[in-house]
Order: sequence, then structure tokens, then C-alpha cells
Amino acid sequence: MKNSASISDETFRLLFRTLSPDRQAYVSKFRRASDYQRSVLGDALVKRMIQDRLGREKTDIEIIKNAYGKPYLKNYDHLHFNVSHSGDWIVGAVGNKPVGIDVEKIGTVNMDIAKRFFHPTEYNALMACCCISAQLSLFYDLWTLKESYIKAVGKGLSLPLDSFVLVQQDGEWAPVIGENGEPHYFKQYVLEEGYKLSVCGISPHFPMNIQFVTAEEL
Repeated sequence: MKNSASISDETFRLLFRTLSPDRQAYVSKFRRASDYQRSVLGDALVKRMIQDRLGREKTDIEIIKNAYGKPYLKNYDHLHFNVSHSGDWIVGAVGNKPVGIDVEKIGTVNMDIAKRFFHPTEYNALMACCCISAQLSLFYDLWTLKESYIKAVGKGLSLPLDSFVLVQQDGEWAPVIGENGEPHYFKQYVLEEGYKLSVCGISPHFPMNIQFVTAEEL
């Protein structure tokens, strides 16, 4: 879903009312309108995804967080979701098994960040890129893939980015084996020029295409 100036204030007011009192208090603290809008739209998108799966009213959907800060649906262990936003985009994923999603707007990057936080194998791959544009593209591939894995695992910042390595096999990103021995698979989607979007899940089966929705459809 794309946040744009065409979304009316009335639409935001209606979506805001679907949030829990705690979330309303939280998003109301944002000083920048863009942060407020992304948070409201992100919460509304999550509830829309859950509503489509469970058929429950948005006001009956209660979302809480685990010890690492990952949101999950109270009383429904069989349904998992995740949300991410960057730039103009808010994206979400839902499934019967743990899932993580990350979107990032591509910008200039100091590769010292990769040297500090990425696995040495990944950093070496970045340094071997033929040009700056290829290096930047790979950096954001790695960044979104890693973030999606960490979010799928649900351990947040307690899991260092260099504690696992991403490698390509026959043009595909190889699964990462989690601490419990389960493989975690990856899928990347083309969202819009200037963005990278990656999803991680325990199941190797991902939708072929992205489903786009508008704020009015939430």
C-alpha cells in the first residue's frame, strides 16, 4: 500500500478509530505527519490482513508483543503476520507460519556499515561488485533479506546481522537454517523502482504476486 497526498484526512480519522487505545496514544506522539500516517496505515493494513483470514471485526482483533517486541495476534497461535514501511510504502505479510517482511527505500550507503554489521562473506561479495549501482543493489538485497529473517524469527535486535550468512545458489537465495533446525526461505518482489522488498518464511511457498490495496479499502 502506498501512502500518498491523495489520502484524505477523513480516511485517516476513520482508520485511527480502529486502533486500540494504547496504539492511539502511541501514534499520537509522533511529531511528523509522515510517521503518524505510516503507523496508522501499517496498523490498519495488519488488521485488514487478519480480518480477511479470520473474518473478525477489526475492533475485535487484539495485537500484543512478545519479549523481543514482535507483534502477534492474541489467542491465535496459528496465524502470523508482519509489517514494514519505508518511504511511501507500507507492506505486510500474513501466513499460518512465522513470517517476516522488510521494505527499504534505496539511498546512498557508506559500505563501512556492511563491514561492521554484515557477515564477512557478504561484505566480500559487496566489494567484488563491478560498479556502485550493483553494489548498492546488493546491499539493499542483503539488508532487506536479513531484516525479514530476523523479523520472522522474532528476536529483534538480539540476533546480530552477522550471526548468519546469505548466499546465492543458482540465482536464488539459499535458505538459512534457524536455531531450531528449521530452514527459512526467501522471496523478493519488485515493488517500485528505488525500493527493495524481501519476505522470509518457514514455508518455501510464497504468493507469485503482490496484492495492492488502497487506504480506502482498509
